[in-house]
Amino acid sequence: MHADHHFGQIVDRILKHATAQHLTLRSLPEGRLIYGADEEFDGDFALVFVRSGRLRCFSSFEGKEMTLFLMEAGDAIALHPDTVLEVKRPAEILVVGLPAFGDLAHADPELAVAALPLLDRMLQRSIRLVEDMAFHGVKHRLIRALCDTADREGRRGANGVVLDAVPNTEDFAMQIGATRQSVSTVLAELVRCGIVHRYGAGSLVINDLGRLKQELVSVR
Repeated sequence: MHADHHFGQIVDRILKHATAQHLTLRSLPEGRLIYGADEEFDGDFALVFVRSGRLRCFSSFEGKEMTLFLMEAGDAIALHPDTVLEVKRPAEILVVGLPAFGDLAHADPELAVAALPLLDRMLQRSIRLVEDMAFHGVKHRLIRALCDTADREGRRGANGVVLDAVPNTEDFAMQIGATRQSVSTVLAELVRCGIVHRYGAGSLVINDLGRLKQELVSVR
């Protein structure tokens, strides 16, 4: 909760001081694509701050896609020309040109210091994805994704931690760099072991989050 308040203060300070031509506040529907090459300000790249919703940053090659990381409220990214974002849930974002942010940071140094950890968090997620794909199998990567989702947005239910609107098999596959079939196989195994179960349409219950995290330690 404190982090959300801290992020809100950063956005409020940007909105208060930046001029209109150097920033845009947008409400985006699910499915919208954002291309970094279309978001240049004065020939330089932009910064994106997510106020609500969920976006997916991904890379594609010859018809294949791989999710680099997911962005939610409180996250930020430097939007380079080759960056592509997809709106996974209706979102509100603030796009600020780098020159304008530089001017803001010069006038308000604490603003730059506060924003840097938000940008670094996305870098760390990308690094972890590369490490997971290099050193861990599909089961480990999927369990980590489930644990991260539970910690981030799970709610306590009568039978465990409920993940509402959990990503579907294809989304999980793109997120962890695996095939849909391999993700389905691992999920079916977790269901058979009694660690998770489906709940209604699009929801998943983790019966024992502690046990799932133990699996993360033991599975390579």
